[in-house]
Amino acid sequence: MTIAAFTLVTIQTVFWQQISRDLHLTIPQLSNGNSVQLAGLATGCIFFVPFAVKYGRRPVYVASIVVLAAVTWWTARMNTYAEVILTNLFTGLAGAVNETTVQMTISDLFFVHQRARANACYFVAVMIGSFLTPMAAGAQAASQGWRWSYYALAIAFTILTFVYVFAFEETKYIRTSTGSSVRETSLDGTPSLTAEDGPSAQDKKDDVDEDLNRVGSHTMGEVNRVPNSYAKRMRFLTPTSEPLWRLTVAPLSVISFPHILFTALQFASGICWLVLLLTSTSVIFSAPPYLFTTQGVGNMSLGPLVGNVFGALYGGPVSDWSIKRFAGRNGGIFEPEMRLWILMPPTLFMAGGLCMFGVTAGQGMHWIYPSIGGAFFAFGLGSYGDIAFTLVIDTYRDLVAEAFVLVAFFRNAFSIIVPVALTPWMATMGVQYMYVTAGCISLVIGLLHLPLIIWGKRIRAALGPRYYRVVEKINSH
Repeated sequence: MTIAAFTLVTIQTVFWQQISRDLHLTIPQLSNGNSVQLAGLATGCIFFVPFAVKYGRRPVYVASIVVLAAVTWWTARMNTYAEVILTNLFTGLAGAVNETTVQMTISDLFFVHQRARANACYFVAVMIGSFLTPMAAGAQAASQGWRWSYYALAIAFTILTFVYVFAFEETKYIRTSTGSSVRETSLDGTPSLTAEDGPSAQDKKDDVDEDLNRVGSHTMGEVNRVPNSYAKRMRFLTPTSEPLWRLTVAPLSVISFPHILFTALQFASGICWLVLLLTSTSVIFSAPPYLFTTQGVGNMSLGPLVGNVFGALYGGPVSDWSIKRFAGRNGGIFEPEMRLWILMPPTLFMAGGLCMFGVTAGQGMHWIYPSIGGAFFAFGLGSYGDIAFTLVIDTYRDLVAEAFVLVAFFRNAFSIIVPVALTPWMATMGVQYMYVTAGCISLVIGLLHLPLIIWGKRIRAALGPRYYRVVEKINSH
């Protein structure tokens, strides 16, 4: 679903040449459609996530895939500027699920030492949808036209709709126990765990995570683990008692947590430069001296795709391996900030890749050099996004949904500016200086992981009581 959703989000820039000619639209008008889509991505999570928390992940996924299927069929048939705007808006609103609810599902299903690998799979899917499928779409559009690329994607979404309706099980877990919830805080502000009765298998999974995190809660009691029937696994709603209005405003409560703000800023910065790369590629390589066709513009995604695969390996398996080594040196105690210790290479690769792409493309050098620059950038983006996302899940597990609403909002709110500002920015500074400026900003933002390594643990300890108050307030009814 993530591959298909991000394909829909990104492929329109590949078709700008053909759409502009067929619908008699200008590039700034198509850029406006892209900005509207990003606005939908920023706000869609605000509507979807409260329902995912209260009623379960399944109805939100199903609703999202149905809307994405419908809007893809509509996009294949659009003929006016108004339709460009509306289809992009609905694409953004429905596609927002892939930027928030997926992280909730990863938290539902995986242990702390597996989450970076799970996030790596997610980011590989994101980058396949952002880079690999646009290559195929560009080739198809070159021979059959841009509408048939959308028809092919619409067919894929329709098949996925049936798969989700009949095969996607709910991952939300409702604990049923006969014991009581026990949560204590140690002298340094981090939680300690107590136990009175034997835990169930699910409790043991939670205990492992919480003991490693030194953050969380522990519920006692025995659970009757009778396998659910197919009908129960496929139930459409899994409601709990949290007030919906409180879940809607809850993301405002997590703004004060520096770890979440750090992830929001890093991901917003990375995706902002990704949007810049995708949109400017269509403009730069369709003009002299390159004069690429739609297929050639799509093929420029190959370099970033390769870089992201290596970035996913670095931010996923390598990150999970490193935290076990670092925890071993720390007396067997894992601290979330340990994930940040390997972030310097991705910081340098992301900034350097942006500079290399801009300088080589601006000078009209052979297309392989900007492709390598794009690969370096994508390595940094994939590594950074994976590690930063997992940091949030490790640090504030009970606030994953609220945290990623904030992260997604920042990410898309920042990115809205890029399509609007691209043409005047490029005209004012030129391609080279525009990308060098972006690389310098990326470097400064990337280096913010150093203060969090130094003071992150103290910050968590100081904000421990506030964390528990926020969780209790959200869950109270």
